[in-house]
Amino acid sequence: MILDIFESLIYNAGLLLTLTIAYDIIINHNPDNRMKGKIFSGIIIGVIGLAIMIHPWALETGTVIDARTILFSMAAVFFGAIPALIGGVMAITYRILMGGAGVYVGVSTIISSIFWGLVWRFWHQRRGSAYSLMGLYQLGVVNHISMILLMFLLPKEIRWQMLQVAAIPVLVLYPLVTVLMGQIMLRRRQRQREKLALEKSEQEYRLLAETTKDMIVLHDIAGNIGYSNKMAKDFFSKEALQEGGKNIKQFILPESLLMMEGYVKERRAGLTEPRMYQMQVWDAQGQVKTVEINSTILSGEGEDALFIAAIRDITEQTARYANRLEVLRELDRIVLENLPFEQVCTVAMKKLQALIPFKILMVSSIKDNTIRFLAIQKPELRHRYLNTNDHFPNNMGFCTHLLSVKNYVISDTALAETKNMPIRAALIKEGMNSFMFNGMIAENELVGFLWFGSDKMNAFGPEHLEAGQEFANQVVIVLHQLELKQQIKDYAQDLEKQVDLRTNQLKHSMHEMESFSYSVADDLQAPLRRISKYAEALEKSHEAQLRAEGKDILQAIRNQAMRMSNVIPELLKIAQVNSDAIHKEKLDMREIVRRQLNYVPEDFAVTEDSLLTCQGDATLIEVVWKNLIENAVKFSIPAPLHKIHIGCELTGDRVVYFVQDQGVGFDPAFKDKVFDPFKRLHFPDEFEGNGIGLALTKKIVLHHDGEIWAESTLGQGSTFYFSLPYSAD
Repeated sequence: MILDIFESLIYNAGLLLTLTIAYDIIINHNPDNRMKGKIFSGIIIGVIGLAIMIHPWALETGTVIDARTILFSMAAVFFGAIPALIGGVMAITYRILMGGAGVYVGVSTIISSIFWGLVWRFWHQRRGSAYSLMGLYQLGVVNHISMILLMFLLPKEIRWQMLQVAAIPVLVLYPLVTVLMGQIMLRRRQRQREKLALEKSEQEYRLLAETTKDMIVLHDIAGNIGYSNKMAKDFFSKEALQEGGKNIKQFILPESLLMMEGYVKERRAGLTEPRMYQMQVWDAQGQVKTVEINSTILSGEGEDALFIAAIRDITEQTARYANRLEVLRELDRIVLENLPFEQVCTVAMKKLQALIPFKILMVSSIKDNTIRFLAIQKPELRHRYLNTNDHFPNNMGFCTHLLSVKNYVISDTALAETKNMPIRAALIKEGMNSFMFNGMIAENELVGFLWFGSDKMNAFGPEHLEAGQEFANQVVIVLHQLELKQQIKDYAQDLEKQVDLRTNQLKHSMHEMESFSYSVADDLQAPLRRISKYAEALEKSHEAQLRAEGKDILQAIRNQAMRMSNVIPELLKIAQVNSDAIHKEKLDMREIVRRQLNYVPEDFAVTEDSLLTCQGDATLIEVVWKNLIENAVKFSIPAPLHKIHIGCELTGDRVVYFVQDQGVGFDPAFKDKVFDPFKRLHFPDEFEGNGIGLALTKKIVLHHDGEIWAESTLGQGSTFYFSLPYSAD
């Protein structure tokens, strides 16, 4: 019996699907909640209810179970109170006519289902929440628990039998069918909303497309046109743009078509971002126009992509822009070509008349509370009182106002205040009916202004203000550049005088220093010679009285005097090396090095690479090689290996030469000290020398605009490098 109930209830649930069809019909006709639509909906719900009640499961005559509870709860949720009540009244009437023991229960379940549906509808509308799966299931459970409870109104002889047979199928199946029906109707409602939104969007888009000032064209990736708005049809001609069978490429010039084909290849390769580009096309009259196209993928991808192209005619805009650039370039010539300001500015002002309809234009500067005309463009033989370099008192009120607004227009001079500006009053008397002023502002200071005049009222519009301000800004830059150039010129002249003065002073100082050095050297040499002679005379005169220790002391005195005597010439050599004394020429380094290698002991193995030529003073560079090779020999003698490697490498425009030995080396921590005068990194009794050679070498290299450095490891040898300018010739 339970299976019979399930079979009957499933059949009833199938009838409920007709409710979704009715729902589609009602929402598609969009009754706008009018009473006629509500009555129509209620009748359809009632008819569906009657169809369900005609095929119930019957325990006995007058005691039936069907899916009306689901129908009316869903009707209340989705259609509202009036349609649900109309359908409910029709169902109640039929149930009463059916009669039987279950008539009270049947009527009560209809009323209960409508009640719970309205409660759910009110609750969700008040909270503004959507119907969820759980919410619909809860409605089904509550609704059918009420149905089971209402079965207690049945007569006792059939009550328990009915409950035993119907309770489980009703509580298991009916909530699930409620969820299923609710989801179907919710999705149909959402689909209808999306459809209406799409239709509204399409209507708004078409309205926007037809009213916009841009040309709108829809086309596929091959250029086939699917839609074009009124602006596009007017521009390209209505006949040429009949929708279907036309291609946008037929309006594009060949040179621009090649560019478009390149963009199409990028689209086919996967480019999805919007593209903006300019092209040349033919309009309806066959004239060549420049257009700006903003192309965006509307839908699809690859070969199925649909594009929307917003096209704007910028022919006049491009021409005006080109004229503006030409005017600005004319002003740039003043600085770039070092031309007279007034002459070039006058040429630029003549070209500016193609952009601004003026009769007279004055470029004025403000300095020391005085207005001075730098350049004037005016009709010949008129306004004779206006000349460049004329001075006029400044009007502080006018300047303050212009600084605050940057630019402004006087459309009708008859309404303008003229008493504080005698020039303006004179121009008005001579027929000027409108003025335009553009401030020349630098660092928040008004340094001048452009003064446009026209014999027509309302002659200057926003586009003229923009072009005039652009010209004014460029004039400010030019004047600033001219001022900087003059400052640089003045500074250069002053600097040149200072350099000449300092150079003469330096030469004088160097001459005095050189004379002083020779004088000091001579003054030092004489006492040293006397000390040496006195020591020698003392030893000869008192040889018998001197013991061995005394003789050693006298010998040490003579040695130190001799060492000091040898240091003084070396110091003079360092002092004599200066840039003025250098005579540069192309040097054959191989020849210079080989001359020095003649003095290397025979037990030394010397490896000599091919040496590049360079520019330098032959005498001084030979001193560099002499000192570095002697240094390598001296510090290699105590070492087991007597090897020297001489070579070079080209680095940019420099040749880096090196002398490498395998001698005793030095601590790398002192590599920056090795070229200091008198600085010795070993004990004096270990190696001969006075610490002057490397200092002299460094000074010679530096005066050749070169560099010198050393690398060493204690006990493993040293490498000395120096760089000089390369000479390939």
